[in-house]
Amino acid sequence: MARQPMDIRKRIERQEKKIMDLTDQLHLAQEEYEQMRKELEEQEKAEIFEAYQKSHRSYAEVIDFLKGKADI
Repeated sequence: MARQPMDIRKRIERQEKKIMDLTDQLHLAQEEYEQMRKELEEQEKAEIFEAYQKSHRSYAEVIDFLKGKADI
């Protein structure tokens, strides 16, 4: 006996559920990504500040360097 084709309504419902599940997963992944980007940014700021504190350069020298105006 051959299988009966699934009712189109059931197929649509299944697809809608898949779409909703994937949408939820995407939103969670986006939130996680944004959190990781913020953590990376904070880490980079801390590293830059630490390097500045260890250097013997003045604030003006550091700013000029970052702006590309430094005489190295």
